[in-house]
Amino acid sequence: MKVLFLAAYSNLVAASRIKVYQFLPLLKKRGIMCRAICFAPSFLYRIRLASANNKNLLLAYYPLSYIIRLYKTVLAIFIASKFDIIFINEPIIPLGLERLLKLANKNIIFQFSDAVFLDKKEGDKFLERLRSQALFKYWKRIAVVAKYCLVDNDYTKTAVLKFCQNVDKITGPIDTEKYFFREDKKEKNYVVMGWIGTPFTTKYIYEVEDALREISKKYNIVLRLVGAKKDFKMEGVDYEIKEWKIDTELAWLSTFNIGIMPLTDDAWARGKAGYKLLQYMSMGIPAIASSVGFNKELIEDGVCGFLAATKEEWVKKISLLIENEELRKKISRNARVAVEEHYSLKKAEEKIFNIFKKIINL
Repeated sequence: MKVLFLAAYSNLVAASRIKVYQFLPLLKKRGIMCRAICFAPSFLYRIRLASANNKNLLLAYYPLSYIIRLYKTVLAIFIASKFDIIFINEPIIPLGLERLLKLANKNIIFQFSDAVFLDKKEGDKFLERLRSQALFKYWKRIAVVAKYCLVDNDYTKTAVLKFCQNVDKITGPIDTEKYFFREDKKEKNYVVMGWIGTPFTTKYIYEVEDALREISKKYNIVLRLVGAKKDFKMEGVDYEIKEWKIDTELAWLSTFNIGIMPLTDDAWARGKAGYKLLQYMSMGIPAIASSVGFNKELIEDGVCGFLAATKEEWVKKISLLIENEELRKKISRNARVAVEEHYSLKKAEEKIFNIFKKIINL
């Protein structure tokens, strides 16, 4: 079997690292010949990251991104017939070229994350609105020609079922061998509350600003932010900003005593798949998340983590974890078990392999 993966990004970006690259070694062990074409090289993503602090860079990023994606799509069309399956990671095919791709190879699997089916996100500025509308058009066109779609949760599954009959869920997955369980190593004098993300998701931390400020008055905490915007500020909270790097990610995660995943309750956030929660849970980091979207499916409140909808709930549940060591340990163990049973890379790879066999016979 030969599979051509059209990866939206390089290994630096979770959307492709999780959904494409981490599967390749396992699939190759099964004898599958895999080739991946990256539609956005690392240098392009670095421009995108830098645009979080300099919006003018978007004027260069979007045209350059489009040209590269156009070139990579044409390349994919020319070689598609040599493969048994085409796996499209995210809505990346421009100009309606998905129809030409289907003519070259009808066995198309379309995987996407987040609520990219929304044609307009609340509060976006002009360029971001244009990007959102373009993503919606690309998403719809690819979903129509795809033989099979892969999504993270029921929210996104419901949206794509209008255009594709064969839809399955694969949340995450998380490599439980890489993100290994570790015992809580609480510092003597302070508690590390951690968050991991990107400059573009930093805004969600402000959803719990008041709660973090109140917690800071009660306990000696450090808010450690890995990958946050460099200009992040939060008065009344002792915080640190650490640069995200692929080779230091695990080291920073292992310093967290409590992991947080705040979100706004809107249409876009409800499409998120909670990958940072999977990271926390796999490593035994007790987590607290906003009671929004898929978070409510990932976490059984009080069993393998905590859900919070108000400032008072955030303060109460953070306090419980800080004060109760046995509770932290119990939640850590339960979280690890939940991840191993439902969201592990090993189980997801087996499911992907079975889907590959199925699609060839559809």
